[in-house]
Amino acid sequence: MAAARRSSLSVAVVAIVALCLLHATLAPAFTGSIGQQPTVRGSRVARAAEKRFEVFVTNPSVGARTRMMISPSMTCAEIVERGRKELGFDQPWIKNEDFKLYKAEDESTPLKGTVADNEMKP
Repeated sequence: MAAARRSSLSVAVVAIVALCLLHATLAPAFTGSIGQQPTVRGSRVARAAEKRFEVFVTNPSVGARTRMMISPSMTCAEIVERGRKELGFDQPWIKNEDFKLYKAEDESTPLKGTVADNEMKP
């Protein structure tokens, strides 16, 4: 009778181990990974991309350059202020008015107003 219990117990243990291995093999590789999640995230990224785009801010006299994500509602003054900080020109004795924004195609007229006013496009 003891031998019969051992054999049925070992069969049950082997079956449980097999089920655990099968479950681990078929389960997703990462916690919380669901088939729908990339689509939801993708739509959020697409919406955010419509509102913001990347520009290069360059100070040609020293060759400093940085990338910035900007939105159509951002003003040129905000871009100058943020660009100065990112390029390391944010000392209090340097005036914001000493820095100008120009389009790469036409450097004869400084830009003023918002990004949308100057028809900057992604």
